[in-house]
Amino acid sequence: MGFTATVALAIFGVFVAYAIRLLLQGKGNDRPLPPGPKGLPVLGNVNDMPKPGVLEAHHWLEHKELYGPISSVTVLGQTMVIVNDPKIAFELLRDRSTIHSSRPHQAFSCDLVGWKNATAMSPYNEYWKTHRKNITKVASSNVSVSVFDRVQEEEAAHFLMNVLAAPNDLFDHIRTEAGTVILKITYGYTAKNRGKDPLVDLAGKAMWTFAESTVPGKWPVDIFPFLKYLPEGFPGTGYRKTGREMQKILSDCTERPYAFVKQQMREKRAKTSFLSQAIESIGTDADMEFVHKWTALSLFTGGADTTVSSLMTFFLAITLNLEVQKKAQEELDRVIGGNRLPVAADKDSLPYIHAVMLETHRWHPVLPMGLPHASTAEDVCNGYRIPKGALVLPNTWWFTHDPAVYPDPMKFNPDRFVETATHKPEPDPRNFIFGFGRRICPGRYVADNALFITIAQTLAVFDVKPTAEGKPEIKFEAGIISHPVPYKTSITPRSPAHKELIEKAEEKYPWEKDDAKELENIKW
Repeated sequence: MGFTATVALAIFGVFVAYAIRLLLQGKGNDRPLPPGPKGLPVLGNVNDMPKPGVLEAHHWLEHKELYGPISSVTVLGQTMVIVNDPKIAFELLRDRSTIHSSRPHQAFSCDLVGWKNATAMSPYNEYWKTHRKNITKVASSNVSVSVFDRVQEEEAAHFLMNVLAAPNDLFDHIRTEAGTVILKITYGYTAKNRGKDPLVDLAGKAMWTFAESTVPGKWPVDIFPFLKYLPEGFPGTGYRKTGREMQKILSDCTERPYAFVKQQMREKRAKTSFLSQAIESIGTDADMEFVHKWTALSLFTGGADTTVSSLMTFFLAITLNLEVQKKAQEELDRVIGGNRLPVAADKDSLPYIHAVMLETHRWHPVLPMGLPHASTAEDVCNGYRIPKGALVLPNTWWFTHDPAVYPDPMKFNPDRFVETATHKPEPDPRNFIFGFGRRICPGRYVADNALFITIAQTLAVFDVKPTAEGKPEIKFEAGIISHPVPYKTSITPRSPAHKELIEKAEEKYPWEKDDAKELENIKW
């Protein structure tokens, strides 16, 4: 039998197997799946997935009008349940978390790229529980949060200095600030204070691979699993080259900083960090070494990129809403004065700045569709069947933009979270944006503090407004983690006195010698 005939027969056999699986799935259960578009024979709803470039949350929101608050699509036997109602999301993902807390196993992101080893995409098992315990130890204790506060205050001040020196490089400065904080905490690594740092850049590339590789239904091999059995170079296998490139980036991001810490420890020069403490506690246990290595990677990449997205969203919103900026600055001037920068301890005295932070979270959630949950047992919701192995996708963007909950939801309006005699604060968006149930983000307190401190310090000393070219467009990129499309904004000191305050910050927060050069010589 020729090569082509053999491959054709293999493909036909796989299709037959999937057809049989589809037929068997409905046996013994009379309840219907949640409603959704009618699919093709065998292939199912392959044509009903989000198109490239379309924000997934907007695509799936169309189901709410067509099919109601809970709907579904099925592609080659894989059911995806779309939840466009927060009550249903809480019922399934929080109240029934024992069976809806796992993650889908995606052939592309998990097997080919390697994200199955990271906390975010790990199934709900003992391995994940160890990750969770490690991250909670670092990110949620009062002692750890206070350490993060001190590091964040220092790096926020450095951020101000960088913006003052090169205001047109705002996005680079945001990435440097977010990456520097999490690198110090996780690895004891000091990033370059000006210019691009190799590890910060690597984290950005790694999170790009995460955002691109984990979108449900984006990659052909996740829709047509038989593609992984086809020979290299056969039509439909082009995804492998991209996957291998992504895998190399992720491997570098995992191994390089780990090797850096190990070498520092061997030479008795290691700074105290999450990873140095973890390595000391496990000795030569290879299994735990693997766990801690990937826990550190999860802390590093997740903590850096989500903060980047939030800060890019803040600067876009504040550029377009000068009245919000003026009101925030009035509060800062009244409470802080002009002789120092605000710090984390000022949070309770700055309710409007806190409201700006909340509105930044709400206006565009970092993960508009959250991260998909996977069901580990059959379930029923609203009379509909949720099969074992189904993906459950909560539409977080809609939860924070429902006009019945947040009037005029497209408007950036921090006042919605300020209590007055005639206004009750609208629901806290953090109830939705940090995930649900057992998968809620363990670093949410740190993320809040990072955003608050940078917002407060920025508005204390800078005016942010549109450039001479006009107002930037409000547009966001598709993907699991969504950033604003790059835009331009004008950032200038509020006055000569504010410029001097930024310059004097270096006396309190001097630059440290960076570790970038040493990292270049690390072998792993």
